[in-house]
Amino acid sequence: MKQAYMPRPGEILYRDVEKPSPYPGSVVIKVARIGICGSDLHVFHGKHPLVRFPLVQGHEFSGYIDAVGGGVSGLSPGDLVTVQPAVGCGVCPRCVEGVFAQCDDLRFIGGSLEGGGSEFFLADARYVVRMPKAVSADAAAMVEPLAVAVHAARKAWPLTGKDVLVLGGGPIGNLTAQVTRLFEPGRIVVLEKDPFRADVLRKLGFDAPASAGALNAAAVRERFDGRPPDLVFECVGSETTTNLGVAAVKRGGHMVVRGVYGSPPKVEMILVQDKELIINGSLMYTWDDYRDAVTLIDEHRVNMGILQTHHVPFAKWLDGYRLLIDNSVGVLKVLVDV
Repeated sequence: MKQAYMPRPGEILYRDVEKPSPYPGSVVIKVARIGICGSDLHVFHGKHPLVRFPLVQGHEFSGYIDAVGGGVSGLSPGDLVTVQPAVGCGVCPRCVEGVFAQCDDLRFIGGSLEGGGSEFFLADARYVVRMPKAVSADAAAMVEPLAVAVHAARKAWPLTGKDVLVLGGGPIGNLTAQVTRLFEPGRIVVLEKDPFRADVLRKLGFDAPASAGALNAAAVRERFDGRPPDLVFECVGSETTTNLGVAAVKRGGHMVVRGVYGSPPKVEMILVQDKELIINGSLMYTWDDYRDAVTLIDEHRVNMGILQTHHVPFAKWLDGYRLLIDNSVGVLKVLVDV
C-alpha cells in the first residue's frame, strides 16, 4: 500500500509499505478521508512543540472496516468508522478518571504514533468508533475536531446566559461557537480577521465583525452593549489574541485556552492577577466528548458541511497545505481523499 510520511518540515514523501493484517483485538481500516487541522499546519512548519520528525500524519480521519481480528465485536467489514487518536497509559489516576489527555505518558496517532496517512490503517478496536448510518465519510473525519470543541465548551460549563467571546474563526473556533450556542448562552461574538472565514460565521448567524483585526478590548465591549464578556475561548494560539482575551474578559471572568502556540507568548499576567481571572487549558477530549460529537453530527445540530471547503487527492496532500497557507483562496477545512 501507499503511505505518506513527513521526513522533515515542509516535505511529504510517498513510499510502498506492507498492507497490515489484523491481530486479535484490532481492525484494518480502508482510509477514506483525512482532515488537515491547525496543529498539522504547525507540524508542517516545524513549529509544533510536541511533535518530532519523521512522522506519518493523520489524526482526523475516517474509513471503512476492511478486516476484523479475533475477539472484536460490534465492528464488521464495510462499517464507516473513525478513530479516537489519543492513547493514554490506561492505568494512571488521570486515565482511570477518564481524562487521558492529562496522562504523563500520552501518545497520539499522527504524532508520536503512526497516523492515518496510508491507504490502510491498523487500529486497536478499543479506539475505533462506528458511525451512524446517515453520517458521511467527510463528517466522520471531523468527529475529532468537533470533540475538541465539545471539550473546550465543557471547560466553561454552565454556559447558560454567559456572554461569550471566541477568538479565531477557523474550524476549531467555528465549531466552538456552534457548540456553545447549543447551551443557551447570552451573546456570542467571534473575532476572525480573515474575511472569508468571518463571512462563513455570519452565514451561521454569529456576530463576526468584518474589522475584527482592528478590535481592542474597548471595541470588544461595545459588541456586548458596553459590557465585558463573561467568557473567552482563545482558539488561535497567538500572543496578540491571548492578551486581547485577558484584557477584554470581565473581572473574575473565565478564559479557555485552546489554540496551539508555535512559540511561548508573553502574557499580561498582571491583568490575570489583578482581575482574578480563571484560565483553563483545553487540549483534547474525553470519551464522553467524542460520543457527544458523534451524536451532534448524527442529529444535524452542528453545520459540518459549511466548513468542508476543499478536497485534495491523497497523491497531492502537499497541495492541501498550500491551500491552507495561501490566505487568499477561502479555506476552512481541507480533506484529503484517499
